[in-house]
Amino acid sequence: MNEAFRILLENKSSQLIAIHQGKYYKRKDGLALGPGCFIKGLEYAASKEAKVIGKPNKYFFESAVPTGISPEECVMIGDDANDDITGAMKNNIRGIQVKTGKYLPDVKAELPPTALVENFAEAVQWIKDNL
Repeated sequence: MNEAFRILLENKSSQLIAIHQGKYYKRKDGLALGPGCFIKGLEYAASKEAKVIGKPNKYFFESAVPTGISPEECVMIGDDANDDITGAMKNNIRGIQVKTGKYLPDVKAELPPTALVENFAEAVQWIKDNL
């Protein structure tokens, strides 16, 4: 972190690019801090705004929609209320939240998911039954 901080300070033209700003992710031993807190720390310390290229960035979702298909015809299946579900829904993509991975029942999406299901298999079944 200190090396990244110094590079950002010493090279005024340097950019801080983040794959995403996830708060946490799931590991075998439980939840762990994601890159979000480190990105926010670097932004604050170096007075630079990160360019986020992954979820929930609009560019990420736009690039996932195939040519000739509208966003409304697409579905995002995810376990992250903010990055997966709210990100998709803000880009007119249906969001199906699964109760697996890093899902936490007390963490609600800013926009309610299209569906909340137990697992990936149920998400696929929901798509088959509803679309």
